[in-house]
Order: sequence, then C-alpha cells, then structure tokens
Amino acid sequence: MDDDHRLTTPRIEVTLDDGTTFVVQALNPDLVRWDRQASKLGWPKMSDAPFLWLTFLAWSAAKREGAIPADLSWEVFGDTRCVQVRALTNELGDLDGVDPTPREVAPA
Repeated sequence: MDDDHRLTTPRIEVTLDDGTTFVVQALNPDLVRWDRQASKLGWPKMSDAPFLWLTFLAWSAAKREGAIPADLSWEVFGDTRCVQVRALTNELGDLDGVDPTPREVAPA
C-alpha cells in the first residue's frame, strides 16, 4: 500500500480572449462538478479529452473563486472566452497542486 496519502489537484493558468491571465486552484468541488457533467452529457474520460477536462476545471474553479463573472456559462467560456489553459507544474515536474491534509494531522 502506498504510504503517500496526499491528494493533489491542479493549479491552472488561464488566459482569456482579452489577454487577462490568472491562476486558479482546482479543488474537489470542481472535480465532482466535472464527474457529474461528464456523466450526464456522455463526455469522454479525462484521459481521452485532457483539454476538455482542464478547461472545465478552470471554468469551475474560476467561477468558484470569483475570477470570472458568475453568469459566464461553461459553453461561452470553453468555446470563445478561454484561449489557453495550462496545468502548472512544480520544481519536480509534477503537476502542481494543493495538499489538503490539515497540518495538525499531516505526518511530520
């Protein structure tokens, strides 16, 4: 069994059609939103459509964080407003994410 119990989710750099660039942190609610939407609409698996997945996570996280207007639909964001998404990596080349383990329970 793997002793590394850290959960990581991607940080995503987003560039909009007006040149605005920002970084969002995808969290579990964004991943769950993807699972629900992909299942409901018959979308391909994340591994078969990585840019669809990453763009959707960026949209969901950006809405949740207030980086885009609350009324900006997924369709408009994905089809016209978002011109680039990029998963950020850490110094080891791994996807840069967040470790949600509370510090008081994380192994020392």
